[in-house]
Amino acid sequence: MEVHDDGRLGLAELRVIGQPTSELLRTIPVGRIEATANAQLTVVDAAVVPAPARRRRHRPDTGAPRPPAPNDTGWEQPPPGTPGTPRGRPDRFYADIAAEYQDQTRRSRRPAADLADRHGVPASTAHRWIKEARRRGLLAPGRPGKAG
Repeated sequence: MEVHDDGRLGLAELRVIGQPTSELLRTIPVGRIEATANAQLTVVDAAVVPAPARRRRHRPDTGAPRPPAPNDTGWEQPPPGTPGTPRGRPDRFYADIAAEYQDQTRRSRRPAADLADRHGVPASTAHRWIKEARRRGLLAPGRPGKAG
């Protein structure tokens, strides 16, 4: 390995024991080798040394409860890791999405995109909400090429 001008380590030399065929050379993951070296090693005063262990960012838990949501509409999610609460959004959220989606299917040729625009989320998020509403039995199974 050698230090490049940008301070990163790069592969400078590779020893192949045996016949270096073109097939063998193509299978050598040079990028992965360099990425691993840069993740595990660092350069200090022109010497390559093990990189210090990266510390995970940790926010201390103060134990104080989170402030209540401004309105109790069922759209808010409990804080992650709250004991005794299911993951994801409540059934009421998906029931509202299902009702809104069904209403959009009567008015629009692109109900999921309109639902996404109305809530300010990407279309993929709206599709995920609709899929979850279907999984929870709040919408009928989808049919290819048909909204609703």
